[in-house]
Amino acid sequence: MDWRDGGALLLAVGLLWILFRSLFWHRRGNQQVPLKGKFKATREWLDGNGYQVLRVRERAEWAGYYDDRQFQKTLIADFIVRQGTHSYVVKIASERDKGINGVKLRDQWYPLVIAFGVHGVLHIDVDGERVHVIDFELKQPGYARRKRWIQHGTWLVMGILLAFVLSHGR
Repeated sequence: MDWRDGGALLLAVGLLWILFRSLFWHRRGNQQVPLKGKFKATREWLDGNGYQVLRVRERAEWAGYYDDRQFQKTLIADFIVRQGTHSYVVKIASERDKGINGVKLRDQWYPLVIAFGVHGVLHIDVDGERVHVIDFELKQPGYARRKRWIQHGTWLVMGILLAFVLSHGR
């Protein structure tokens, strides 16, 4: 084994480590959070309806900049759940919730979907015994779709080339 083989092996191990870390690093095990009242009722409903609870009280930080001004917000998901191939942020309705409007969809729930990388939001009203599924559809312009396909194609070609190099070593 010469230095090229060792370099290729090191590169492959590094790429596998990066892939493993990106897929599984966020799973830190079960976090024990005491469930009281609405949280407990929501957790029981989720378990009873086939949802797998992945996270409890997960937080994400959002920061926006306008010239030299900074705006920050903490995004909190009561639960992150999965059912089948879809994952959702769960938000429990509070007494302050006063119905639905476009501002609430745009300013409160869409950032949760983006920040936590899920398919939608389950808005659970424990008192009213209602579950609302909030879903978003983004229609990107053609150049953005082409850019994404070019990026995916580039990664595919690089993977094929790496496999070729590794399989045809000395």
